[in-house]
Amino acid sequence: MKKWKIWYLLAALTAFLCYMQVPVSAKIARTQVNSKIEIFQRQLAAAQNLQSAGLYRQACNTLLPVLDLAEFDCANLIDNQLSATEKAIIENLPDSEISASGLKILGDVLRLTGALNNSQIILNRSLAAAQNLQLDADISAAYLSLGNTQRAFGKRQQDIKKDAEPNYQKALDFYEKAIAYSGPTEQLQAQLNKLSLLVETKPDSDIGNLWQEIKSKVDNLPASTQSIYDRINFAESLACLSVQVIEPHADTMKWPFPPAVNRCAVKSPRKNAEPPGLIYVAQLLATAANDAEKLGNLRAESYAKGSLGELYEITGQISEAKQLTDRALGIAQSIRAADIAYKWQWQLGRLTVKSKGDKKSAIGAYQASVQTLQSLRKDLIAVNPDVQFSFRDNAEPVYRELVDLLLTTEGNTQPDRANLEQAIKQIDALQLAEIENFLRCNVSVLLPIDRIANKQAALIYPIILENRIAIILQLAGQPLAYYETPVSRKTLETAMQNLQSNLRERGKTPKVIAESQKLYKWLIEPLEPQLQQNPQIETLVFVLDGNLRNIPMTVLYNQKTEQYLVEDKYAIAISPSLELFAPQPLQQKLKVFVGGIGEPQNIDGKNFEFIYKLREELEGIAKKVSASKPLLDTNFTKANIQNYLQTGNFSAVHLKTHGEFSSDPDETYIVAYKQLLKGQDIANLIDTKNEERSNNIELLVLSACQTAAGDNRAVLGLAGIAVRAGARSTLSTLWEARDAPNTELMLKFYGELAKPGMTRAKALHIAQQSLFERYPAPNIWGTYILVGNWL
Repeated sequence: MKKWKIWYLLAALTAFLCYMQVPVSAKIARTQVNSKIEIFQRQLAAAQNLQSAGLYRQACNTLLPVLDLAEFDCANLIDNQLSATEKAIIENLPDSEISASGLKILGDVLRLTGALNNSQIILNRSLAAAQNLQLDADISAAYLSLGNTQRAFGKRQQDIKKDAEPNYQKALDFYEKAIAYSGPTEQLQAQLNKLSLLVETKPDSDIGNLWQEIKSKVDNLPASTQSIYDRINFAESLACLSVQVIEPHADTMKWPFPPAVNRCAVKSPRKNAEPPGLIYVAQLLATAANDAEKLGNLRAESYAKGSLGELYEITGQISEAKQLTDRALGIAQSIRAADIAYKWQWQLGRLTVKSKGDKKSAIGAYQASVQTLQSLRKDLIAVNPDVQFSFRDNAEPVYRELVDLLLTTEGNTQPDRANLEQAIKQIDALQLAEIENFLRCNVSVLLPIDRIANKQAALIYPIILENRIAIILQLAGQPLAYYETPVSRKTLETAMQNLQSNLRERGKTPKVIAESQKLYKWLIEPLEPQLQQNPQIETLVFVLDGNLRNIPMTVLYNQKTEQYLVEDKYAIAISPSLELFAPQPLQQKLKVFVGGIGEPQNIDGKNFEFIYKLREELEGIAKKVSASKPLLDTNFTKANIQNYLQTGNFSAVHLKTHGEFSSDPDETYIVAYKQLLKGQDIANLIDTKNEERSNNIELLVLSACQTAAGDNRAVLGLAGIAVRAGARSTLSTLWEARDAPNTELMLKFYGELAKPGMTRAKALHIAQQSLFERYPAPNIWGTYILVGNWL
């Protein structure tokens, strides 16, 4: 009996413990889940803070483990690379609040690094997760971020002179959806972004009700970090509106213009949205600055005070503007916020010029801004080149205004030698930055400019300034010479645009002559006396600025002699950065790899027509110089090209295929068989350096390719590929060449280049002259440019 009782008690106790184990286990599991969620939420908050601080790569690395994407590589994501397998993994992520929020932050990070395609993919998955879970706040946040990404797409399109309207309209649609799904508190962010986009891109939109609704909310915001930036954002939009209303009558807004004037300018002044007075805008910024000071947010305080300084600059209150800018700069420097400090250094430079202060002080402020920009560029260069292009757009006026200041003198006096050298240095630094942006890396300097002593070359720097073209001429062993032509930037831009569009079409020779003779008069005519005094000059090497890069210098027309520059004795070359393309003669006899594809193809929605002269051109090159067996059509694949170039000891690469060069990575490619090889692919293929060989590619020829119309960075992209591949120079075309004349020119070029002592520039010059004799229309022979080393 006792044994039974003991057994019964033990059984009962066991059953009780088993019964109790179920809720205990569930409670432990719930505690573990909640703890894990809290950890993830802390990691998301940390990633958000890293993003806000501009530490994008660190933010990405923090997010991936949280999202169960630890096997992904942030470097590839930021470089806009995403494999089909990785896309599938993202699509199959389980829906959760963590994934909705985390993917949204990751999408924002990728947008800020310029990886817009990946940003869109990630944000769409964030939206889907939020929609599946019916999380209205997360749905609104995803729509807001998608709107910001579409806006970034639009800005990129606008930068390269393409239609941005579809992207801006998509952004507005996303903002509307974000507003519809958001609560009263979250709604303000989408409304502010919608307002700023309408103000900057749609001058005829009716936004009176929108800004008034925003005003009623902003006026009642409690002090917080978010409310500070909301006020600054709103103030910038209202200042933009004010600029658009007063801009046609603005005597106070003297050049150099504050960024708001350049950012907010519209083709026609806004008439239907009279903004509140600038006093209210000033009050917004003052409140933001005071709140930031109370909260101890030095970054926000600097931004608010500097923005208030810009507002005073717009209204002509220069003394007050300088005081605020000094304070803003001091704060930014105290927290080492270089991305803000450069703005206020630049602002101090402008204000010093406008107050007719000491010129040395103004130059010093500008130089400090440039130095800060250069340090920023080096810090950001490893992130993504698209960030750098946008960054460069914001930075370009700093360089250009500094150059203008260096070259401005009183009366008819010439700038001194130090200022001329400094001007060349700044323009060259700007171009070098763009090439580095294209390459995603710093490029070591090969040769200082002042050591170049090629007595047969004249180096010509035309610099586009606001009211004139400055031209610096450098001849070996002689002092720098300075010339300037009084012509407004607007007049010059119009002439260049007209010339470029006419050059790309047949039957426009009279219009080409009408515009090109203007450019000859502005750029070449001032140099004629000194060039005539130096008959040893055989080659004109242009370091071209801005949209001048889209104009082949050979087509400039001398009205006096009724001749194009190609008919003169001078060979022509372009060298974006003489520090990179040190002039050196051909180091060895050419051995050329030749390949291409002439079959019609449709790849990624793009149609590529038949190239009839493919075989004739490539086989003809082998009759002029040592060349490989042509790699043609279906054999012209990435793998085959790489194998040929890695195993053959080639000093030149000649590719005859369709292609386009642009500052948009997605629009930079050459056509292989059933594949588009993008810019980095091209550079990586051609980069044949290895331990067993030390020679560089002397020459890269891209036959039948073209640069993107209106994109003044495309030529720098060509230069970038050459540098990345170790090539000393590139021969290509600005617009697509006609097939038969193109083959004629190429064969003539190689025939001349094979002659002893012949330079690349001279060989191209002779080939173009030969083509001119048979086809006098400039759209046929004018498209060719030699970029880089001209010897």
